[in-house]
Amino acid sequence: MAVHAFTGGLTSYILLVVSFIICIAGFWLLISRWGHRSSLRFFSVWLNESFRDGVISFSRVLVFDILLFRRIWHRSKRRWAIHLIMFWGFIILTAFTILSIIGIIFGYIDPTGPGGNFSHYIAGFHLPYDLLGYFILVGSGIALGRRLIVKKVRERTNFSDFFLVGTVFVIALTGMMAEWFSGYATLVGPFIKNWNLALEFMSWHIYVAFLLFAMVIPWTKFRHIITVPLTLFSRRGGD
Repeated sequence: MAVHAFTGGLTSYILLVVSFIICIAGFWLLISRWGHRSSLRFFSVWLNESFRDGVISFSRVLVFDILLFRRIWHRSKRRWAIHLIMFWGFIILTAFTILSIIGIIFGYIDPTGPGGNFSHYIAGFHLPYDLLGYFILVGSGIALGRRLIVKKVRERTNFSDFFLVGTVFVIALTGMMAEWFSGYATLVGPFIKNWNLALEFMSWHIYVAFLLFAMVIPWTKFRHIITVPLTLFSRRGGD
């Protein structure tokens, strides 16, 4: 999220809250269905299966299968690289975004004290923030381009795949363009500053891309973001 171009407002915050409620409700219904109408039953069975071989086995699956995509590495090194860039880019960028939002809040509450100092300190992370955004943009762009240009990849790609990769690309592109036009981007700076365009792209980033992405995760193929790790844990790794 390009936090520098985010002006907030009651409508924005309401939509953010509603989108996450819909997302959480969708996953809760999905898990309840897996547990035969009982989410507690599902988690009980899942925990027993995931830790059947002990904590070391669970940790091994977490590191190699979940965080390092061992299965994809064995199938395709190119796909592995793109997945790794997009996944870790999103994880780290989300952490930076949360810290930036906290910094903005602290700076607003206590502009001349520790809150203001923390806000100015966090504002110095422009370069890693921008670089991570470029990584996600390039990774999702390559993935989308392959599905559009490479015939073999295009033939085995369905609408859900296009929608998934395309949404990630739109989120990255609109967020980066909002950052560019806000004048805060490290590699671009104030040379193309246009606050009206920054707000326009931020609107697309928040209302069309981010909110849509959050709301549809449990209802579409996006749910594999959660279901695949849960399955790998319960199976204690493997293919």
